[in-house]
Amino acid sequence: MGVGGFAGCGGLDGTRDASALRFDGGGYLLKSASVKVGKSRKTVRYRLYSGIPYVSHPADPARQRLSVRVPVEVDGKAVNSGRAPIMMTTANGGEEPAAENGIALASGVVVVTSGVRDTAWDGIVDLKAAIRYVRHNKGRLPGDDARIVASGSGRGGGLAALAGASAGRGQYDDDLRRIGAAKASDLVYAVAASAPVTEIGKADLAYDRKGILTKYLEPAGAAYLKQLPEGDRALYLKRNSWIDWMHSRISFTLDAFLDHTGTRKAADLAAVAKPARMLRNPMDFVRQRNPDRARHWWLRAGTDGTDVPLTVVGNLATGLQGLGDDVDAAVDWNARDHHPANGSAASGLVEWITGTVARRS
Repeated sequence: MGVGGFAGCGGLDGTRDASALRFDGGGYLLKSASVKVGKSRKTVRYRLYSGIPYVSHPADPARQRLSVRVPVEVDGKAVNSGRAPIMMTTANGGEEPAAENGIALASGVVVVTSGVRDTAWDGIVDLKAAIRYVRHNKGRLPGDDARIVASGSGRGGGLAALAGASAGRGQYDDDLRRIGAAKASDLVYAVAASAPVTEIGKADLAYDRKGILTKYLEPAGAAYLKQLPEGDRALYLKRNSWIDWMHSRISFTLDAFLDHTGTRKAADLAAVAKPARMLRNPMDFVRQRNPDRARHWWLRAGTDGTDVPLTVVGNLATGLQGLGDDVDAAVDWNARDHHPANGSAASGLVEWITGTVARRS
């Protein structure tokens, strides 16, 4: 299938109106990929639409574009993408999450990946504009716009969490109008964020240390030790004398853990400086009890990651659970930031997406 033209995509000089942001289902490349899912491999055929501007007055035309991948066949069986979930991701540094995208396609999920500008404020404005573009093209762009899942890791995870927490709020509207975003909703159904990088205010320093320890770290450590052969477990405990292990239960102090991982500074002193522009932290909107937020959350972090304080995931999970949201949060022992480039992490993420949206009434 050759590449066709995209309706309304000509002229990136800022003269187009947002109403011209019309998705053309005819312009695509037909591609195939072999995807490892768990212990097996699947062959996926999909349509790739690329280089699509999602705003009519781009500030950075090279970045403010998105790609759409639509599964057509999985192992020779046709896929009906009309009611499929839509996974919205961002390209971190121009790189797309290949493992995550492939497993999602093999599971029948439509994948939309948007480029975004570098700063936190511009990045969330761009992601919201991309979500608006998808919803503006309901019925033209494949997938169910009522089942959009914002997903990402690291910086992309932070943007996904912020998109879900701030959905429907008007603080970004002036910037969205300035770049010519479509006049549509930016609500998302769910958020899947791995090691989300967020700006943490001073209030976040008053986290519940005991809760982080007993709810996330000790269960993660115990699960890790239980799956080790006895000899390997004994060696691990000998090398990590700060851990107490008895009757298949683990205990240690949070201070000892932070000293061991070298994350004390990140955990205790993260982002003390006041942000120059507020409302770039999902916790701002959780505290405001935003009624339009996403209600389903998958949050992960790895104990070996030094860039993202574990308190980011712990605080966000606790705040959302306090509002009654559906939250699946965990810390993975001996894993670095639970990056979805890792096949098992990507599989768990996509399984959660398909299982969560399948429960939608």
